[in-house]
Amino acid sequence: MDSKKVKNFWVWFKENNNKLNPEIITNRMIDILDSKILELGDFSWEIREGKSKSNMLIISPGGDIELLDITKQIIDSSGDIPDWEFEYYKPAKDWDYVFSIDETSETKKDIDATKWEYILLKYSDQTFDIIIKADTIKLLNDTEKSIAIDIVLESILGEKKSLELIKNIDIVNDFQEKYLGKQNTITVLSSHINHSL
Repeated sequence: MDSKKVKNFWVWFKENNNKLNPEIITNRMIDILDSKILELGDFSWEIREGKSKSNMLIISPGGDIELLDITKQIIDSSGDIPDWEFEYYKPAKDWDYVFSIDETSETKKDIDATKWEYILLKYSDQTFDIIIKADTIKLLNDTEKSIAIDIVLESILGEKKSLELIKNIDIVNDFQEKYLGKQNTITVLSSHINHSL
């Protein structure tokens, strides 16, 4: 991590934070912010409404657990900026399990995950494999299916917990006979994992 670049980023952010509010941010400012964050590394980012303050900036490892410590260091360097809170991973959401993914640059596909089912397999190191039956993504290609699963797991568990606890993900059309009757709906996954730890 280049500490000088990080310091310069937060100086810039502090000077421009009033233009980055999610309700008023322009496409030009989105592009500038994107380039500033990419100068720090290959990270994902998001601006949304905050939990305890008006706005939140997330600089996340983009699914790469190796980058989690670096995004934490970047966020730890933020200092106090009025009306803003910061996260180094995408936190869990309070949501309705409905989301969209881009099929092409012009079209989006709405996906309802409320009836997805899963089997959770626990390891002795307190990590898990998850087998998911997701009928609403059957027609997607493999890349789109992977994106959809990542969105759902990150939204339910938060990115950090998803990266640290879920080892392998298997998408199936039907569960093997040995798992029948042991599946749960995806809406209880967070409480299931919390009770299993």
